[in-house]
Amino acid sequence: MTPDMMDLDQLVVTPDEADGFIEDLPDEVVHVYQQYGGRKVYRITVGTPGQPHILFTRPHAHEPAGTAACFEWIRRLLDGNDEWASQVLESFRLSLIPDANPSGSQRAPVKFWDGTRYENKTFFLWMFGESGDEPGERFPRLDTWDARDVTFPALLGIAYEQLDEHTYVEPNRDHRSTFFRAYFDLHAKEPVDVWLDMHQTEYVGSDRNTHINLPTNQDQLVKGLQDHHVGLGGAIHDRWRREGANPHDAPRHPYASNPVQRDFLNAVWHAITPKTLHLVTEVQNNSTRTPVETQVSLQMAAMDETLRYVREHGASLTDALADSRGRQGGP
Repeated sequence: MTPDMMDLDQLVVTPDEADGFIEDLPDEVVHVYQQYGGRKVYRITVGTPGQPHILFTRPHAHEPAGTAACFEWIRRLLDGNDEWASQVLESFRLSLIPDANPSGSQRAPVKFWDGTRYENKTFFLWMFGESGDEPGERFPRLDTWDARDVTFPALLGIAYEQLDEHTYVEPNRDHRSTFFRAYFDLHAKEPVDVWLDMHQTEYVGSDRNTHINLPTNQDQLVKGLQDHHVGLGGAIHDRWRREGANPHDAPRHPYASNPVQRDFLNAVWHAITPKTLHLVTEVQNNSTRTPVETQVSLQMAAMDETLRYVREHGASLTDALADSRGRQGGP
């Protein structure tokens, strides 16, 4: 799906926009999860059962380009008058979780972070919160925290999902999150072969504006699955270059210089990546160097390239997943 196929005026991002959009979808393609506080997380599944199953998600409330990309795909896939959509629906099983934390998204002060309203220092406070002890300082980034054990943030970071009266989690770092519950439910019914997890970052002090993160346990995966992680990641990098982006030279191991954050991630992902090829996209956020339409189009390009890669390498990928899942005792 190329950028010229995107109507910026129709982009669906906010939870209220998502609720209205979902009302027009067939009930049989939508699964709903209720968050604490009442917001609904939607998982949409379309396409042909038994075909390669690909999951697209956006877990972080401060990274909206992935949400817009998912809803643009859903709009076109279900329009019913598109040759591209017909081919995709026939060849793949697709699941999409456009916003895994709408209770966080609803607190965002803007629909997109385009770099014109908030400098990064303030943006970081919106992400993970402002300290309740030290005004202007960031609340620490934690996988989970209990409001009874900390001074409550002066500004609650929109990245966190509230699970109950006291408990908050970062969605992609705690299996209790709606993000992970939706994946585990789905994978138990229809094993997910490839998971493209759409994120954004700021690239402070760098001229880059995109990259792919490999799994934290990449080196422990079977060789065939390692090769496909690198292969798909490299293919997305090449696609981004053709789209005019400036990715890192190759897919990266996340948090190589930050073992604390790496260990937070590995604790929840190490049991998933041997069973599902999982890659993280990073597209520049909150910068005029990468405008909103570019943020969204680069996420859509990564989605499209994922389908192309799976179509081209499906047999080898199926064998690698079967080998890896077999060693883990099942799908």
